[in-house]
Amino acid sequence: MNTLILISLAISEFLESLSFSVSINDYFILISIFVLFIFINKNNVMSNNNELGALA
Repeated sequence: MNTLILISLAISEFLESLSFSVSINDYFILISIFVLFIFINKNNVMSNNNELGALA
């Protein structure tokens, strides 16, 4: 999760260095994409743990 935060900060700094005017909507879209990505990863880890528990 820390890597995702660092990636989002790097993306925002990169866009600012290119003189793009990043609006609040763009930040909201990026944050929502990262939140969905985190939820997908957590669901995959939980399902993998359940499968390991069922095998054990």
